[in-house]
Amino acid sequence: MMPRVKPWLALLLLTGITHAAEVPDPISLEQALNFAEGHPRTQLAPELALRHPLPEPLYLDCHMLAYNNNASPDNQRDRLLPTLLAPLELQRLDIMQRFFDVVLADSSSVRDNENMAVYYIPLDRTRIRKELKEFSELDVAELDAEYQVVRQQGTASAASQRLTRSLLAQAINNPQKLPNEVNPIDIGELPTDLPPLDELVETSLKNNAWLAERRDDASAAERAVIDMELRQQILELLLRLDIFKVAAERNKAETLWRDYYLERSRTLYEQEVKSDIGDAMTQQSKVRLQKQQIQYCQALTLAQLNALQGKPVWPLPKPAPKEEKPE
Repeated sequence: MMPRVKPWLALLLLTGITHAAEVPDPISLEQALNFAEGHPRTQLAPELALRHPLPEPLYLDCHMLAYNNNASPDNQRDRLLPTLLAPLELQRLDIMQRFFDVVLADSSSVRDNENMAVYYIPLDRTRIRKELKEFSELDVAELDAEYQVVRQQGTASAASQRLTRSLLAQAINNPQKLPNEVNPIDIGELPTDLPPLDELVETSLKNNAWLAERRDDASAAERAVIDMELRQQILELLLRLDIFKVAAERNKAETLWRDYYLERSRTLYEQEVKSDIGDAMTQQSKVRLQKQQIQYCQALTLAQLNALQGKPVWPLPKPAPKEEKPE
């Protein structure tokens, strides 16, 4: 069923002019989510929305992050079916995903800028010492080739910062003005104990008004398909959260190892002993970026579960306080 178009938005759509309200800069996630209402996508029926698929995020690939390349690539699994959620809720989830992607792009750029400095310093030193006949042209060429690799990565990261901001600007219906800065996100501690599958399905069928309306208008066969889609969607989200718990523990262990390894490499570097400090820094930055990815995917998955149950996508609920065992 086609959602009713508000008169003021219908006029704007007919004239081809849609202007968002003034966008704050820096912008917070809470502020960005407020721009979901009034976005042209919220006025599209599910069937029409499928004709205009959104581009995939650059950094936030939760399905692949969860399954660690052990499953076939399937980017559609990162998006909820438009038959299960109101367009407004889907737009809010898209804004959240785009916002996280901007933060990850910024973190990636910081990492690559650090790498460029690490690789440039020995190149510069070698060029100077080549003039003193301490190094050869071959030595300089080798270091320059390594530096150009990380330089290209740095350029790509800078481009990704603009690209992710452009996608966020479109998600908040303000494509002409890209946000310069986004406020840091305090994810905090997330709940780990969730209701079982059957309870979540029952809550969704009871409290998801969009879903209830579609089921009421559907035939018996279509209603059965929708119910199966809902159960499958919730199951996949629960399984993903289980995997992310283990992924977070693995990341914690690897971060500790990389911190120790970098400390040793830096000591050797300062002593001008041959060191793989560049690779050590790259690996440390990689695991820290992955920690952010895991946190954001956990948050997005919980937000998707909330949306399916007819709950707000943000802020996310905090974990229930642990009961103290009597002595």
